[in-house]
Amino acid sequence: MIQTILVLKRTGENICSKTYGHAKWNETLTSGFISAAFNFTENTFGSEIEDIELGPYKVLFEKTEDLILVAFTEKSDSIINVREKLIEIKEIIYDKYRNALTNRLCSQDDFEGLIEIIDKIISESLELDLSEELRIQYQDILESFRSNEEILDCDLISSSGVPLTKEWKRDFLQLCLRMIDAFWKSKKFVLDQIILSYEERNLILHKINEKFVLSALVRRNTPLGLATFLVEETAGIMAKLD
Repeated sequence: MIQTILVLKRTGENICSKTYGHAKWNETLTSGFISAAFNFTENTFGSEIEDIELGPYKVLFEKTEDLILVAFTEKSDSIINVREKLIEIKEIIYDKYRNALTNRLCSQDDFEGLIEIIDKIISESLELDLSEELRIQYQDILESFRSNEEILDCDLISSSGVPLTKEWKRDFLQLCLRMIDAFWKSKKFVLDQIILSYEERNLILHKINEKFVLSALVRRNTPLGLATFLVEETAGIMAKLD
C-alpha cells in the first residue's frame, strides 16, 4: 500500500503531500532529508537516487528538472506500479500547473485541486487488461499446471504487480513482486528467468512477454531441470495466446 505521496520543487518547496496509510511522516524533516540526499549523491557520485529502503518501507523517486516526486510504500508494493502512478501525477502537473512551476517561489495554493487529482490516481484499483475469454484461457492453463504433482502453487502476474488468480499466500506474493521488479527495473539487463531457493523449494519466475511473468513454487526434491522444463513449457503455451 502506498503510504504517502510527496511532491517537491527542486528548490525545496513542498508543493503537495498526502498520507494514505498508517505511517506518519514529518513533512519538514522528510523534505529536508530528500533534498540533502539528492545533493549528496549528485555532488559525490554524479548521479541521483532512484529508490531506497527504510525499515519496512520503500521510497521511490520520479525526477524532472523542476520536481522531485516521492512515494513511500510498503516493501510488498510493485516498484513498476508505484512508478507508473508517479509518472501519471508528474504528467498532470506539467499539463495543468505548468505556469505555477515557473514561479520563483511556489506555495501549495498555486496547485489548487492537485490533492484531489492525486487521490483519484492512488485510489484507482489495478486490474489485468485481459478480455474475459483470454482470462478464462489463462486460468485453465494455470489450473492444469497447478495439478502437476511437482508444482505446489503458481500464478500469472502482470508487470504492474497484479496476480491473475490472487491465490498466493501473502509472503510468497511479496517475494514474487520483489523479483518481478527486477525484470523491468533496469533496462541494462535482459532477464528471462529468476530462480530462488526457499526452504529447500525452488521459486521460479519466467518472463512470458513484456506484460506477464509466470511464477511457480516447486515441491522439495524436484530436480531443477524438470521444474524449469515444466515452467517453460507452460509459459510457451501462454505466450501463444497473446
